[in-house]
Amino acid sequence: MAVTARAFFYIQQVELLARRRIEQGLQDEAITAGQYMVLNLIVHHEPVSSADLARRANMTAQSMGEFIKAMETKGLLERRSDPNNRRVIQVSSTAAGRAALVQAEAKVDQIEREYFGCLTVEELAQLKMLLNRVRTAELARLSG
Repeated sequence: MAVTARAFFYIQQVELLARRRIEQGLQDEAITAGQYMVLNLIVHHEPVSSADLARRANMTAQSMGEFIKAMETKGLLERRSDPNNRRVIQVSSTAAGRAALVQAEAKVDQIEREYFGCLTVEELAQLKMLLNRVRTAELARLSG
């Protein structure tokens, strides 16, 4: 039986290596790669419910709750009841959270340039386009 490398294997390996690089690069910022992703989502969609954040990040509500709690403790975000539905908790970034995101973005920009430095500008654009196509198709399949 011939053994062939699966695209899933490459995707998983690249994701694990990328996460490791981001974690290392953000150590000085006292923020994890996961917290960076969540903070980025919050800043771009705030105020946002924790349930909506979990959906956007493809996480369970419980995992998102743990992220939110840790980030609230660090002063990066705040939670408030939605004035229209008191059962819904809205999450927003704080000034410290937005400042942390700016610092983290600068580091992640540098990490991304280094990480994908083996590709030409055109190859990186094509990679992004192909990955987005696969992601969009899978999201459509899951919602349909």
